[in-house]
Amino acid sequence: MPPSGRVATPQPARLAPRAGIGLAPRRQISKPRPLRLAQSHEAAVANHTEPFVPRFRDLMEASPVAAFVKDSEGRYVYANPHLRATMGRHTGSDWQGKTDADMWPPEAAALIAEHDRAALHGGGSQVFSHVLPLENGPHTVLLMEFPLPTGKGALGVGGIAVDITEYSNEAADRKRLSVAIEQVAESVMITDREARITYVNSAFERVTGYSRDEVVGRNPRLLDSGLQPASFYAAMWASLSAGVPWVADFVNRRKDGSLFTEEAIISPISDASGTITSYMAVKRDVTAERALADRSTQLVRQRALIAETMRGLRPGDTPEATAQAICRQVVSLTGIAAAQLLLFELGGRAMPIGFVVAGRPDPPLRRLSYQRSRQLRSRAAVGPWIEPWTNRQRRPNDELFGGPGSTSFAFAPVSADGRLVGLLAIQATNAIHKTAAGEALPALVEFADLAGALIGRDVAERTEAGRSRDLIAAIIAARAFAPVFQPIVDLARNEIVGYEALTRFADGANPEVVFAEAAAVDLGTELEMVTLKAALAAAESLPESAWLNLNASPDLVTAGEPLRTTIAEVRRHLVLEVTEHTAIADYPAFRAAMAALGPNVELAVDDAGVGFASLRHILELHPAFVKLDRWLVTDLEADHARQAMIVGLCHFALSTGCRLIAEGIETENELTALRLFNVELGQGYLLGRPVPVATVPTHL
Repeated sequence: MPPSGRVATPQPARLAPRAGIGLAPRRQISKPRPLRLAQSHEAAVANHTEPFVPRFRDLMEASPVAAFVKDSEGRYVYANPHLRATMGRHTGSDWQGKTDADMWPPEAAALIAEHDRAALHGGGSQVFSHVLPLENGPHTVLLMEFPLPTGKGALGVGGIAVDITEYSNEAADRKRLSVAIEQVAESVMITDREARITYVNSAFERVTGYSRDEVVGRNPRLLDSGLQPASFYAAMWASLSAGVPWVADFVNRRKDGSLFTEEAIISPISDASGTITSYMAVKRDVTAERALADRSTQLVRQRALIAETMRGLRPGDTPEATAQAICRQVVSLTGIAAAQLLLFELGGRAMPIGFVVAGRPDPPLRRLSYQRSRQLRSRAAVGPWIEPWTNRQRRPNDELFGGPGSTSFAFAPVSADGRLVGLLAIQATNAIHKTAAGEALPALVEFADLAGALIGRDVAERTEAGRSRDLIAAIIAARAFAPVFQPIVDLARNEIVGYEALTRFADGANPEVVFAEAAAVDLGTELEMVTLKAALAAAESLPESAWLNLNASPDLVTAGEPLRTTIAEVRRHLVLEVTEHTAIADYPAFRAAMAALGPNVELAVDDAGVGFASLRHILELHPAFVKLDRWLVTDLEADHARQAMIVGLCHFALSTGCRLIAEGIETENELTALRLFNVELGQGYLLGRPVPVATVPTHL
């Protein structure tokens, strides 16, 4: 077709030498000899054994034009979805194995059969116009039919049809076909018999990057990638010369130089006398599909190795044993000389926990230098990478593998819960950056992911625990905290009767979080004791008549020492606050430990109503004080449910002899409501904020 999109009328001419419609030039043919159909078919089958019907089906399955295949007896073996939808009443299995005589009135069936014979015995593609009686009236259909091998040496008929009812004359038919071809997703290219491009559709421009003006008049070899051998084109021409379409994958090159794979059907187009006048190629870009298939094959091999690795692991294996097993399997990949799994330690250095060298005993494990460790960690944060061998006296990777020869290296990060914890490194025996990156690096990433799943969490927790322990130890050693004090007020008398000692850390960290981290790394008791001693020392300047509330965990109380010795030296009345969020495993043991602290120490249950044991702490421990959590106090004046709970707790306190302390009082309305319900004690920002001892108020 010319660039305008119209179908060019072929000029009578003898068959001249031409180049191929594929990617490489066809050898010149001085004068083709006439071929009988049987001889042509045998030559095509001998040179090309691709399954034509399935490939034709793949190309036509989603096309917005009708397509079909009939066997040599005229029975339908394939009809694409567009054709089935167009016919309406003839859908699904209604097509399978039927002939046109089963589908259409006798006159129409006879005409179609005549055209089938012309296509089958004419030695090439034929273009016809049919008028078919459909449910909504007669439709004019423009049809191209061509011989198509249907398997086991049989030759059938393939066809593509476009409904051109609205354009009944010949010029309109051609325009209609051109419009349809412009809209299909597949690339369409038409050449004359000398293989000069006469037409390409929009899909061709989109896929190849060439515009129509750039390719019309040129040979299709402009797409040549050079990857198809000469035998490929010899087989193609044997098929086309016999009038049989050629179906194959072409690896072509776009205008920008990138390669892509196309599945193509190339058909010779003949005139009424059977002379080939042009060639038409319908092509579909299958680059992603073929790449996915190749990748799937690689993944199967990798998954097999991963499955073998997992079968070889034993329950209870240490991270070191698991790492060694993974490295051993990685080395079994083709071309891999050594594998090493490293962890990034808390101090910043990289430490191998698995190291395997093919054909040698397991090497010793040595930490990498700080400089190399920093380089690897920084690069690993970006993703996997490849390092080619460099011919230098001191090479960075020599520190990893000892530098035994000219090799290349690949690396894949090991992560757990999105956090970088290590690195899987390999040493290749070939130039992996040039020839094997497509296989070795993806496999390495798979094994790195496996390592992260198997040992990443344990390693991350080990590293995080070490980091937390170092942080808490540094806080304790540097005394990086300070005590503050918040007044406790008798609400009826509006007088300060006590203070609660709290801790503020120098870095501004949340005290609850810091104490929880300290407990998690077995430094909770130690941190509690140093902060408690600091509070007691600072509280010496507070009024002697005011009692002092100190926060203490059940573990600190039941430990006995050093809490008992520290408190024994204090003459001030003390109240130990135990949060309701914390479980107490042994209530009798806890009560005994409290009694051992002496009569000068009372107990308060903190955060009543929101914690671990609800009211059980209160019932089991008989505290002197119960502290009402902030959530009970918020908007108390307007919340009837909270008011009812406060009234009940006041009655409970009166019955059991304990005293209530309302926490978090921030508004006058809340204070008024608490006084109305006879809550005895309170604290909160309205009554006084936690401040250093030097600025603690002694009265309101």
